[in-house]
Amino acid sequence: MGAGIAAHLANAGIRTYLLDIVPKGVGADAPKAARNKLAAGALKALPKAKPPALMLKGFAARITAGNFDDDLADAVGQSDIVIEAIVERLDIKRSVFKQVAAAAGEHTILATNTSGIPIGDIAEALPEGARERLLGLHFFNPPRWMHLLEVIPSKFTAQAIVDDVARFSDRVLGKGVVLCRDTPNFIGNRIGIGEMLLTFAATAEGNYTIEEVDTLNGKPVGRPKTGSYRLGDMVGLDVAGHVIRNLREALSGDPSADNYDPLHDKMQISPALQTLLDKGWYGDKAGQGFYKKTKDASGKRVILSLDLETGEYREQIKPDFPELKGLRGSPAAKVNKAMRLEGRAGDFYRKVYLPLFNYSATLTGKICDTPKQIDDAMKWGYGWGMGPFELMDAAGPAWCAAQMRELGIEPAPSIVKLLAQGDDATWYKGRPGKDQQIFDGEAYVDVETPAGMLILGAHKPEREIKSNSSAALIDIGDGVALLEFRSKANVLDEGVVTLMSEAPEFLREKGFDALVIGSQDDHFCRGANLLQIGMAAMQKKWDELDTAVNALQQTLMNLRHGPLPVVVAPYGQTLGGGCEVSMHADHIQAGADLFMGLVEIAVGVLPAGGGMKEIARRASAHAAQLQPGEVFNWVRRGFEAAATGKVSMSAFEARDTGWLSVNDGITFHKNRVVADAKRAALALAAGNYVPPDRNEPIHVMGAPGGANLVLGIHEFGWGGFASEHDQLIGTKMIHVLSGGMKPIAGTVTAQDLLDLEREAFLSLCGTEKTLARIQHMLDKRKPLRN
Repeated sequence: MGAGIAAHLANAGIRTYLLDIVPKGVGADAPKAARNKLAAGALKALPKAKPPALMLKGFAARITAGNFDDDLADAVGQSDIVIEAIVERLDIKRSVFKQVAAAAGEHTILATNTSGIPIGDIAEALPEGARERLLGLHFFNPPRWMHLLEVIPSKFTAQAIVDDVARFSDRVLGKGVVLCRDTPNFIGNRIGIGEMLLTFAATAEGNYTIEEVDTLNGKPVGRPKTGSYRLGDMVGLDVAGHVIRNLREALSGDPSADNYDPLHDKMQISPALQTLLDKGWYGDKAGQGFYKKTKDASGKRVILSLDLETGEYREQIKPDFPELKGLRGSPAAKVNKAMRLEGRAGDFYRKVYLPLFNYSATLTGKICDTPKQIDDAMKWGYGWGMGPFELMDAAGPAWCAAQMRELGIEPAPSIVKLLAQGDDATWYKGRPGKDQQIFDGEAYVDVETPAGMLILGAHKPEREIKSNSSAALIDIGDGVALLEFRSKANVLDEGVVTLMSEAPEFLREKGFDALVIGSQDDHFCRGANLLQIGMAAMQKKWDELDTAVNALQQTLMNLRHGPLPVVVAPYGQTLGGGCEVSMHADHIQAGADLFMGLVEIAVGVLPAGGGMKEIARRASAHAAQLQPGEVFNWVRRGFEAAATGKVSMSAFEARDTGWLSVNDGITFHKNRVVADAKRAALALAAGNYVPPDRNEPIHVMGAPGGANLVLGIHEFGWGGFASEHDQLIGTKMIHVLSGGMKPIAGTVTAQDLLDLEREAFLSLCGTEKTLARIQHMLDKRKPLRN
């Protein structure tokens, strides 16, 4: 965990020391390498971590390994913030922080990553000046990937320190900051373990299998498909056991006690979990937990499930809940229907979620200030689509309260007060970023949008200026419009391309100064409409397909060479056509977690929306700054990425590949990408924007360089790394990138390259193997290698 936190600090550009204990038996006179072995080993493992802890492997150089005995005083003395992530024992933490406080400067912030020890208990052992600089910073694991960061001040912590750390964590580290009160296990784990205990109880009472529970606690209620038991394996069952024990010891079942918890009687490790803990089967880290990864007689990887009755592993049993097939509509509508289902599915939902809603409402005002902090913690720390109060709103608070009483549960005082506002009262009202309010247990209070953050929902629908079924233009203020994709998976279907084509001139006529292309969904764009392409190719409608590809090419050219500056704000999956849209922007403002790549080879074609043209154009521009005409190495970089379908694991990797330029921006907080893109667009507009020349000469390598790349791809084929069809696609890519394999290097225009792209794309669509790849991707959602 400590190494993961250090990695994310390094991702954000921060020089970091990573210290650990000196290994047992290593003397004071031992070589430095021996004394630093533990920290150095953790640092060495970071570039190999899965999922990647580092956004670029080279960022490991920003971390310096050391040990507590030799390096603590010097490292702490040079640092602005010290984060402790050692064993969960109060005595050891106090001892370490005494050393840290003695070495720290008067400005140094002291933070503990404890998951449950009271911050005040640690602070009490420190000098008064250090107490006010200590707070909890509870990262969720893995630190790079989990959005939640709980910030926990103690009664001693200065407010200025809290504000400073919250701002730094949000803007620099890109975290979803939730302020917690200093109570046992804070918010995320308190509510998360509460849900787990309710799920364990419902599992036993209804005799559900773990597969059934993971299905029920998955997509139907807007939660990740990992469900509950699979999530426990991923997090670590030892961690779950530790948190349950910690809660039981720290809380009370006495209603008159200050630390009373209504679920205290359930805070016990279930027999099945205890058996797994006794055997050391902690989940994924041990290779087995509630699920076991193994291989069958043929060597094929299989996953077995734990039978909760026998305690033995068995083959998985597919859950059968026919009633779930009737869940349709928005996520909220699905939850509303799920809570009312008849049969075992509905029974489970009511037995788990009604007590959970009441538990969350009871703890509001004790572990946090408002229900929104609980919702945010569960969404950002556990991946829920909706938090407990949003789920309760979806189900209907009045209906939930009535059902609670039927189950013998007395609704929490805050629920009673909510319903006193009216039978149709809900926890939330209004719209995020505009006029949203939340009931805090006594009254409705405003939900403030953090400064510098732009919430698109606040501008819809009244500020939509043009739209169709797949996309919309939205006025986001200050003369900037935003083009939002709304197609399934945000693919570039006909509606998206049509509005994108119309946008530059339409906006110019309306008096706008700039255009941003972006959204705030899970992913930016997963490429072109593969179903449309596949149908046209299978029906041999070549003219129709040629027209569609040309329309996309000209649309993207008009973005790059149009009357307004264009900023694209990609994030998450930005594949194929999504990458090509981004590459045609005047500026890219990318989310740091950017999975970008030209992946068309997986479906048997090459990029034909200008992707090949952009590789060649960018290579020409790079070479012109160094050695005019020497484009080969720059072309090779882009070709290898496209020919292998390489997808970046961060915006920094995308920059290394050439999809982003050194001048493009990277934003760490996913909810700030659009706002930062708008600022970039305004800066371009203020600089007397002139679009780039549509017919600028592009230096291409011709047949000499092309032949070199062709030889390379055939060598891959001879080595068994590229199929015959892969080699054909690669050869056609090279034909485009070389400018048509002309005898000598020379110059071409962008349109010349686009024509070559389109011709190659259509020719590949006419092959049986490409059609097979397209069909396989549509049917199986994974690539076919043929």
